[in-house]
Amino acid sequence: MEYQMQRESCSVCETVYEGTKEQPIDLDFSLPDYCPDIERILKCRVCPGVTSRNLSGDMLEVDGNVLISLYYLDAKKQAIRLCEHTVPYSCSFNWKGSAEEAAAIVRLRTEYLNCRALSPRRVDIHGAFSVAVTVCAKKEQEYFSRIEGEDIQQSCKSAEISRLCGIGQQQFSLTEVLDIGAGKGSPESILRSDLSVRCDSVKAMTDKLMVSGEAILRLLYVTDLETGMQDTMTFNIPFSQVLDVRGVSDSTTNEVLLEVMNYETVLKSEFDENSTLVTLDARLCATVLATETAGIEWVEDAYSTEYELSLTKKPYSFMQSFDLLKEEFSAKNEVTTGENGITKIIDLWCDGVSSICVAENEQMTVRGKVNCCMLALDSESVPYYLERSVDFTAAPESLQTRKNPVVRADVKVSGLSFRITGDNRVEIKADLCLSGSVHEGCVMKGISAAEGLDDRCRRKDKAAALTLYYADEGERLWDIACAYCTSVEAVKLENDLTDDVMTAAGMILIPM
Repeated sequence: MEYQMQRESCSVCETVYEGTKEQPIDLDFSLPDYCPDIERILKCRVCPGVTSRNLSGDMLEVDGNVLISLYYLDAKKQAIRLCEHTVPYSCSFNWKGSAEEAAAIVRLRTEYLNCRALSPRRVDIHGAFSVAVTVCAKKEQEYFSRIEGEDIQQSCKSAEISRLCGIGQQQFSLTEVLDIGAGKGSPESILRSDLSVRCDSVKAMTDKLMVSGEAILRLLYVTDLETGMQDTMTFNIPFSQVLDVRGVSDSTTNEVLLEVMNYETVLKSEFDENSTLVTLDARLCATVLATETAGIEWVEDAYSTEYELSLTKKPYSFMQSFDLLKEEFSAKNEVTTGENGITKIIDLWCDGVSSICVAENEQMTVRGKVNCCMLALDSESVPYYLERSVDFTAAPESLQTRKNPVVRADVKVSGLSFRITGDNRVEIKADLCLSGSVHEGCVMKGISAAEGLDDRCRRKDKAAALTLYYADEGERLWDIACAYCTSVEAVKLENDLTDDVMTAAGMILIPM
């Protein structure tokens, strides 16, 4: 006979898909007429962006553009010049099963790039970048809290877990007109721009989230096209956005991941040569994961006082102790610049951060590298390009209080500074911000089905009302009660016991 099971469920966040697709870059093009001839290539930079992503059922479609920036020295002025080329791309991802309440995190990374000048006006570029996708969805984790039956004795366990209340993703625009200022000179063209975003505060309401943060735009621009003179500018742009996320409330813990999908900067001086205004038009994406603490109870073991039982068990996976991570720190590294020396750094920027969470010396740490890029002048005032890395290590306190932490960490560069320490040495300082979440993943085994074997009845000794039993210290009352076809509560009541195990060896009475 099959016993009825009382079903319960709890919402969890499940990764339904993880995958990467490589997109090739193959270009052979000539410089436009307005670009001077190439004397020497300094750097070819690939910046992929996302224009749209459509998540529906069991498919994700990602479309975007790749901006290829070629930095080179011209043949006459020995100034840094820029030629840009844009290439569209499109890719799709499929998986089994459908994701109704879901969010897709898309990460773009340059894998490799080869660039060579075939002539002073012709360039050949080959490379690839990857589109890495993680799709997380809200799923109901089923478990069983009770077995129905008068002859059934069951042992239940309880735990506090982090229940997923809501998961959502929303795109929004950020448009600003920025003023470089008269004291910096009128920009005539932009050589390089970088945009990063950070989340500073989150305020929750019912099914809504007010996210406030800051966008940081860094520019390297030309003030004189004839001489190639450059200048830099950094804009800190505050923003606020209301996100609609079902399940969010003032009692939930809300993790927010902000991404720059794509952006464009346009100089007003293209239309007015005296203008110092820059227009930023950016598309951002916010991913929200909202959780709250909940208690669950499930049947871990059972037996029948009448029949032998056939039990089916299955594992249940939950999150425990969900907390947000946020820590600011800095890292330094003194690097060499080569035999030609260095007299000035024109521009310094970050071209990627890699990080990993590891256990080192009985401590959980997040460590990684910041890839720093610089345009500089050598001892003869000739521009050149250089890449160096800065190592970092962080050990947030919230990582140290967990036995087996599961960490989702994102490290961003909030600022870069430098100090020339010698003829060929530079000290680079990176200001970093670590954000994300940490929790303990737990797997609990519980009974999912119970069947009584009608042809295998259990034998009870009904000749006496009580049986004497000598119990060992540490012996479980559950095992004793099971062996004698009675209940734990009956054994406790008969012997005035409160613990579930024997604290000392001795005789006890078993009610029959």
